[in-house]
Amino acid sequence: MHRFNSLRDRNSGLKTLISVGGANNGGYAFSTVAARPQLRETFARNVVNFCDTYGFNGVDIDWEFPATASDRGNFVQLLAALASKMHGRLILTTSVGVNREYDVAGIARHVDYILLMTYDYNGSWDSYTGHNAPLSWGRVESDYQKKLNVKESVSYWVSGGAPRSKLIVGLAAYGRTFTLRNSGSCGTRVVATGAGRKGPFTGEAGTLAYYEVKDAFSSGRIWDSEQCVPYAVSGDQWVSYDDPQSIRLKCEYINSEGLGGAMMWSIDQDEFQGDRFTLLRTVAQCL
Repeated sequence: MHRFNSLRDRNSGLKTLISVGGANNGGYAFSTVAARPQLRETFARNVVNFCDTYGFNGVDIDWEFPATASDRGNFVQLLAALASKMHGRLILTTSVGVNREYDVAGIARHVDYILLMTYDYNGSWDSYTGHNAPLSWGRVESDYQKKLNVKESVSYWVSGGAPRSKLIVGLAAYGRTFTLRNSGSCGTRVVATGAGRKGPFTGEAGTLAYYEVKDAFSSGRIWDSEQCVPYAVSGDQWVSYDDPQSIRLKCEYINSEGLGGAMMWSIDQDEFQGDRFTLLRTVAQCL
């Protein structure tokens, strides 16, 4: 932790936050803690003490995901408890999914920033190919599918009462992969039989880091001009991902809409050889 926080020695404006939760941690625990006032207060006090003890500037609450009607309200109460203990001295953010089950105005009232996880719109859980993180919708999309893109997610939060300046758009440094049933049919919304093959480093079927995409799909890139993201095909393997061109367009969108900025999941999946941190540097150049 000391080594991490020492990054501020290189950049005096840098802020470091801890993140509590995540995709594989804390769903049930958050639900339990958020439901009881005493546990909310204890949790908030412990978070503040941890930040003060180890020198962090704040916390991100990554509850994946509030699942019930009571969770929806209790989530806001949990954030309120944290905000009351931080007294504006520490930064409070929350990472939220692309589903539409949040009390937007309630969340926005208590946090400094809302980190929109605007990726994983499509993946190997579907029976057809689709983009991981499209900026816009395409003409072949159904009414439901037309909601699965960055612009629609931002619109949901803005219309719900979140200030644009608090909205942080999530950018993906990884791709979602599929195995095609027919390698001769390789566009979007074509039939897939399941996840794409594991990458040599990430080792998870259906997902490739950006640097793995570059190696495995050195050719075969196709640009989707409607949804403003690339995809690539190699035999029966299909991947949707972001590259500098799509990242740049998303940053231009962030600027044009007056949003708070961007976050990336996650920098360890960006290019680390040769043209290092290709995606992250693109963000830095554009925002």
